[in-house]
Amino acid sequence: METLVFLAIFRVIRVDLERCHPTQPFRCPGDKTICISIQYLCDGASDCPDGYDEDLRLCTAAKRPPVEETANFLQALLANHGPNYLEKLFGNKARDALAPLGGVNKVAVALSESETLDDFGKALHLMRSDLEHLRNVFMAVETGDMSLLKSLGIRDSELADVKFFLDKLVSTGFMD
Repeated sequence: METLVFLAIFRVIRVDLERCHPTQPFRCPGDKTICISIQYLCDGASDCPDGYDEDLRLCTAAKRPPVEETANFLQALLANHGPNYLEKLFGNKARDALAPLGGVNKVAVALSESETLDDFGKALHLMRSDLEHLRNVFMAVETGDMSLLKSLGIRDSELADVKFFLDKLVSTGFMD
């Protein structure tokens, strides 16, 4: 049941007691149901009362693959290659299915919300050596030099998937 429709600098925002309309699917956090169109997310103008639609983590995540997709990809690598497979990419703290880093979901969220590789390292408290290793992996992917990935033990049959995943992050400014 729609209770109020108002115009905020030429932007129609619906306040709905139950749910958001399909044309305005983004719901602002809070007690009231305030919904905005996706086009107004991360556009430089706050449309949610608390400015959440311009939050840096949200805006970074909007450019990245969905957290669920990232978590599923990481989980598939672990299921197919063993609990220490991601140590090749993330360093020693990635042992035991990423447990020392907080688990697959925490790593997936950090990959989604961290604006840069350095931010990712801070979010997961990576050691400088692990962060530099990961930077080298990303740089190899960015330049197309797959020899580093092969030297880490990533097989030819896995290279395309790993490269595709890492390329997605690089293309959204993760290395900036």
